[in-house]
Amino acid sequence: MEPVKSIPETYTEDPGFDSEAAKKRKQYMVDLFVKQAKNYDFHDDIYGLYAHRFWMRQTMKIINKHFAQYNKVQMLDLACGTGFVTFNVAKKHDKVDIDAFDISPDMLEVAKARKEKNFPDRNIKIWHGDSEVPFGENKYDIITVSFAWRNFANKNLATKNVFNALKPGGVFIIQDLTKPEGNPMRGLYLFYMKRILPIMTAILRTEKSADEWLLKSVVMMPKNADIMKIMEYAGFANVQSRYMSFGIACLVWGYKLNHIKQVEASQEETPEE
Repeated sequence: MEPVKSIPETYTEDPGFDSEAAKKRKQYMVDLFVKQAKNYDFHDDIYGLYAHRFWMRQTMKIINKHFAQYNKVQMLDLACGTGFVTFNVAKKHDKVDIDAFDISPDMLEVAKARKEKNFPDRNIKIWHGDSEVPFGENKYDIITVSFAWRNFANKNLATKNVFNALKPGGVFIIQDLTKPEGNPMRGLYLFYMKRILPIMTAILRTEKSADEWLLKSVVMMPKNADIMKIMEYAGFANVQSRYMSFGIACLVWGYKLNHIKQVEASQEETPEE
């Protein structure tokens, strides 16, 4: 019998798939990118001073290590946006089939255009989808979500869907923005988000509430330790994390082990009576 997992003390409850909070969050995510999808990556470079490209290199180290175990990889880029992760992986690796979906039609339009322009002959499938709706079982070796996990209303549900969609041995990688915890960088970062970012969004003419949501979402973002517990509660093992750029961004990843090995490991950790 599979051991019953205890609910973590810092367990973050979901509002529920059909909740008003979840519906409003999803609609806001769709509306947010209507105006800025075409210039999204350019704006990211300006706002973040190219930092997200450095963070992507850290993510690629985990991905590259995982690729070494397979002759052919099935990958899902969850909440893919304009395809930043999808196309970085496609540039680096040939032996990969990539699925990618997002809730924003406007972001998907950009991603599909880039696919047709730069990777017309590659097996990269892009479609409209919702991370909180099951998207398969035992299908993928790698699933990534980049700068989007904090936007999910039902984080536990989305994380459990990822666990189900991974093959045994697969890895789930979360790369996202967060806020520095307990160091001098926190005050400077929040000052930038509250005072400087609104000026920049006005100059670049992005959606008016974009800077407000960015600040709100990073403040609400769970700490790495809490994200790790959400993943472990969903079934992931060997969960690890690190903060990047003095805590401005985070990288959290974990593995779906073979079910039998997970049970054996759990039994080994339980002391005999």
